[in-house]
Amino acid sequence: MNAIFKHTFVRFAFVGGMGFLVDLSSMLLLSMWIAPLLARAMAFWIAASSNWWWNRVITFKKAEQNSQNKKAAALQWLQFIGGSVIAFVPNWGCYLILISHPPTTPNATLILIWPYLAMIPGVAMGMMLNYAFSRFWIFSSTKH
Repeated sequence: MNAIFKHTFVRFAFVGGMGFLVDLSSMLLLSMWIAPLLARAMAFWIAASSNWWWNRVITFKKAEQNSQNKKAAALQWLQFIGGSVIAFVPNWGCYLILISHPPTTPNATLILIWPYLAMIPGVAMGMMLNYAFSRFWIFSSTKH
């Protein structure tokens, strides 16, 4: 198992999976009081901040320790949020397309969970962009 977690992308995906759970649970809780689209937007900020922290202490910990450029946490968080916002564009776009085309099935359960299932493809697309930003810019061990 340790051999698998040696790879940065695997750790990033693991943190992303935890972030997805934060995103989903935030959306579930928020959508009890506000519209799904607004809940989705707010849940993104909560999950992105959570992912920044966990990527900092788990995924890119070694790069942080070896870095000659000790970037302030606040600047790093802003860069992570900025990269996440860029990656959120295809994420949000995919969600909007899917949410505007709900399943045409009499299955009430599927219709009920559709706003949450519609999150999955966009999250996967955003993860690829976020990894590139994180690996080569935000948590890069080279001087900027």
